[in-house]
This record gives sequence, structure tokens and C-alpha cells, in this order.
Amino acid sequence: MKSKKNIFLFLILLITHQFIYAGVNKQNNEMKDTLPADSNIVLPPAWAFGILYGGYTNQNQTIARIQNIIKHNYPIDAYWIDSWFWSFADKGSGPKKYIDFVADTVDFPHRKIMWDFMRKNNIKGGFWIWDCIFQKGNEDVFNDFDSKDFFRNKYIEYNLWHNNSTTTAMFQTEEKHEGTLCGNIDFNNPEAVKYFKQKMKPFFDEGADFLKLDRTPAIEVCKTMFELSQEYGKETEGRGFILSHTGGQENETYKRYPAKWTDDTRSDWTIEKPTKDFNSWVPRVAFKENVAMFTDSTKKSSKIPFLANDLGGFDMGKTDVLDEELYIRWMEFSMFTPIVEVFSQPENITSNMAFAISERADTLFKKYSHLRMKLFPYIYSYSHRVRLESKQMMQSVENNPYDYFFGNEMYVAPVYEQFAVKRNVTLPQGNWINYWTNETLQGGEKLEIDAPINQIPLFVPQGAIIPMRNYYSSIEKGNNDTLFIHIYPGNSGTFTLIEDDGTSNDYLKGIFAKTKIHLIKRDKSDQLIIKPVAGEYNGMKMERRVKIIVHQSKKIKSITINKKNVFNFQIGNIAETKYCQLMKDKTTIFSIFYK
Repeated sequence: MKSKKNIFLFLILLITHQFIYAGVNKQNNEMKDTLPADSNIVLPPAWAFGILYGGYTNQNQTIARIQNIIKHNYPIDAYWIDSWFWSFADKGSGPKKYIDFVADTVDFPHRKIMWDFMRKNNIKGGFWIWDCIFQKGNEDVFNDFDSKDFFRNKYIEYNLWHNNSTTTAMFQTEEKHEGTLCGNIDFNNPEAVKYFKQKMKPFFDEGADFLKLDRTPAIEVCKTMFELSQEYGKETEGRGFILSHTGGQENETYKRYPAKWTDDTRSDWTIEKPTKDFNSWVPRVAFKENVAMFTDSTKKSSKIPFLANDLGGFDMGKTDVLDEELYIRWMEFSMFTPIVEVFSQPENITSNMAFAISERADTLFKKYSHLRMKLFPYIYSYSHRVRLESKQMMQSVENNPYDYFFGNEMYVAPVYEQFAVKRNVTLPQGNWINYWTNETLQGGEKLEIDAPINQIPLFVPQGAIIPMRNYYSSIEKGNNDTLFIHIYPGNSGTFTLIEDDGTSNDYLKGIFAKTKIHLIKRDKSDQLIIKPVAGEYNGMKMERRVKIIVHQSKKIKSITINKKNVFNFQIGNIAETKYCQLMKDKTTIFSIFYK
């Protein structure tokens, strides 16, 4: 009896151990699923993946421009005021006011009203800053920092940038300048950083939320500016945001302070065959070279996780004529980059605003910017995957430095040659769908693709799943409560939708949600399986509406959930279901039957 009892106890212990072991394994596997491949990467807030704008505008002009953007039905998530924020009437000539920690109170008499106007429209507000103080015109604050030994070094600055210059072509002048004593703030000194933050805090108390950092990409400076936004920004709830120059990539910690932009580009097609003259100070990067900064894996800038560019180019050259075709092609490319921002030098009378360029530019900007906003669930999922998988949102294509994958499901071939209406493309092996025409194409061979001015060549592989949502004029006005899941049958595929609250740093602790979606190819049918949501985040709802949109040429007989037909209609190569209410804690299977 005792022997049988011992055997029984042993079996109980063994079974218990197996359950515990299985539970531990499951927990470990779940932990592995959320542990980042690159823990240096910090995500920008969700709103940063919409459309950002910047300009040399005073308070009234800032409000008027935003109203004009809204009037033209463009999305807008953020607006920053560039360097004239400090001294508008003299066009930022300086050196007075650079930097006095007061800024312009004449042309910005009620900054709080301006920031409040933005906040009421779900728009984040920012302003320009740099890392030094000129003595002339700012004697009190200069002497204050100097007396505290908060300068890394002092020197005479002869460069005319905000140093008695009234133009962004500041390096071209032959004018002699006696120079201004300049102090570079020591951002490696904790006390200096603390004091700098204290001097900057009132701007955030008024309602500012983020910074455009010029002059330096040094990590210690980016860190301070990012922390200012993170700690004091009114709308971030812990996630900071800055825009800084490329560079500053001495070590991987630069990834903790997003985002960067591709510096001051030339509004021209390529430096190889310039169509206009530029001042010598302007970097030798035009549209083609700017594309390569993202797509050419041999370039250091291509490794920056969240990279933006001045849509349309920064410096328009020694001309007052804007190239509409170039602007449109640049805009089409920019909409398929990690961060989209619209900005230009003040000499550009259009400020790169599409509605000021042409009716065609206006129409196409609406088309592409609206598509960008609808793609938010797709884009934001890939922003998380940059951290979790250490894989760039824009993936280079072997032997072609100008084509790229935007995520795994979109192959983009920008048109960077003037007057081109066709583009030679060699797609990877497999079957592909032309996004605009739904035509099926064979990969692995060179193809000549139509590329009219209104179309950037864009391709989707068979088996792709692309989640979208309704259009909203800003990211934070919208939600993922209703999703449109676009599928491209012909192969099996998987997509992982990743969601979080978009504003806090909870995701760093693994607090986010993953929804795996599978497309399974059958002989006479296909299945779309939406798995239960794994994980959760603050504010997550347990229900959502879904509409499935099928892109393929076969005639559909029915689309069912649990034998209930939810097929709505089919026109040509596109079919849709009715809206379907789904519970996030249950598996949902759509079965697509063909005639």
C-alpha cells in the first residue's frame, strides 16, 4: 500500500512539475516575444507618424497657415516655428536674441494663445533651438552662464548665421564681419544641463511640446533637448520628440532621441546634372541623393530608425521659380518614409505648401497625405518592429540603391529623373500586384512600369496583408476601432498588428498589444485568420469593426464567418465584405470561396 501511495504521489508531483514547467516555458516565450532586439531604440509618439510642418512664421502667420492647411483638407499633426521664433522682425539676423531664453515677445505677443489654438486642433507645437549663446545683444545671459562655468568653450564666431545675417544664404556674402564672442554650452556638465532646462521650461509651460535642434547632432545635446520635450512637453505623457541633423551616430545611444532629418537639401533633381545654381554653402544633396540617404545601405544615414526629410527640398536655389514636377515627385516619395515633414527656406514664397504651388500639386498632396494617414496601423506596427526586430522601416534592395521596401508589404520605386513617365523596376522573385492598377506582375525580371506624374510606382506581393483605418486629419483624432484589412491572395502571408497608447513609455515595459493575422492559400478558397489579441495597453477596447478588402482577379462566390455570408460586393479586381464586429479575445476566421 505504501509503495502504491508513493507511486501515486510521484505521479502527482511529476504532473504538477510538467504544468509548472509548461507555464514557465510559455511565460519565457512570451517574454522573448516582447524583449527588444535593439533596446537603444525609443519610439516617437504616435502623432509623429502623421504629417509635420515647419515655417518662418510669426504668431498670426502661424495660426493663419494652420487654418489654411486645415481649409485645404490636409492632415496636420505638428507645426514648429523655425529660427525666427527668437527674432522675427529682423528675419533672425541676430546676434541679439540668440539665445536669450526670452525669444520674440513682439511678433509672438501671446504665445500661450498660439499653443492653445494648436492643442485644440490636436496639433503639437514646437520651436527652433541651438546649443550656444552669442554675447553681443545677450550680455546678461551670456555672463550668467559664463560666471557659472557652464560653457564648454568660448571663441569668436565669424560665421554670419544669426550673426548679423538676414538671409539663409548667409555663407555666400563677401561682407566682412568683426565676429561675435560665442559660448558653447557644456551639455556634458549635469549642472549646466539642469540650469539650461530651468531656463527653457517656461516655453513648455506656455504650451510648447517639442524642439527642432539646429547646428549640432551631438548626442549630449540631443539628449538634453529630447528630455526637455519628454519632461515638460504638454502632450507627450512621457514620450519626447525632437528633430535633429543626421550625424551624431558615434554610438548607438543616438537612437534614444528621435528623430532626425536629412539636413538642408537642394530643391533640384540631382547634383550630377543641376538645373539651377546654388550658393556654395548648401550641401551637395538634391532629390536623388536625398533618396539614397534613406535607401542606400552603404550610407550611414540609412541606419537611422526614424528619418525625415524636408519634403520638396530646403533651398530652392538662385531662382524664384519652383519646379512643380520635382515637388510632386519628392512629395510622393516622402509619404513612404518613416517621418513626414514639410519645410523650406524662408526665401521660398510657397513654403513648400502644395496649395501655393499648383492645383495639381494640391490635389496630389491630398491624395497621398490621406493615404499616409489611413496607413497608420501599418506604419506604426513597423515602428515597433524596428525596436523588436532591429529591422528598418525602409529596407534597402540589393543592387538597387533607389528602390526600397516600406515594411515587408510595400515595394516603392521613386521617380527621381526629370520628365520621366516610366520607371524600370526589377521586383524580387514571386508574383506582385501593382498597387494602383491591381495588375499582376512577375518578379525576377526587368519591367518597364508606367509612372505618370500622379503615381509613384508601388507594388504589393501576393500574400500581403495591409491594415488601414479611416482617414483622420491628425493621428490623435483617430483610432483603430474600425480597420480595413487589405489582402492580396495568391500566396500565404502573415502580418502582426502592434498597438499601444501612443503617448506613454509603457511600451518599454512590454505594455502593448499584438494581433497576428494570417492569410492561408487554399485550392479553391482562402482563409483569413485573425488571432486573439496578445497583451494589452491603457485604454484598449475589446471590440472593433473590420472590413476585409480583397485584391485579386478571381470571381468571389462568398465570404463567410461561421457559415454566415458577409460578402458585400465585387467590382473588377476588388471585393469587400460588410462591416464585421469582432471580439479581440477570440479567433475570427474569414473563409473566401471562389466561383
